Amino acid sequence: MAKLANFFISGVWKDVNDNITHVLLHKVNDDNSFKFGDKTDEQTVIKLLKQKFLIKTITWGYPNWSIGAKVTYVSNNGREFLRTVANATVKDNLDNSLNMKPIRS
Repeated sequence: MAKLANFFISGVWKDVNDNITHVLLHKVNDDNSFKFGDKTDEQTVIKLLKQKFLIKTITWGYPNWSIGAKVTYVSNNGREFLRTVANATVKDNLDNSLNMKPIRS
């Protein structure tokens, strides 16, 4: 089986303006398994994307994880932001990922 992505994102941290500041980033193994992720700042994830790493969202769907949308980035007013592809469903958009702030600082 081909590797689904280099990294998965399962959760996000946002600032008071509802902008993503950090994500819970999981490195994907060759067999598509992954371990608990690391809190990673948005700009580091954008650097990975610029290096052509494939990053996708994942959501917990009881009893399994579901692979979601491809993560990209956009530039707006001189700042870069993480985004999911335009044709993604609401379920796999970054904005609808698990809010990690109350769970893990």
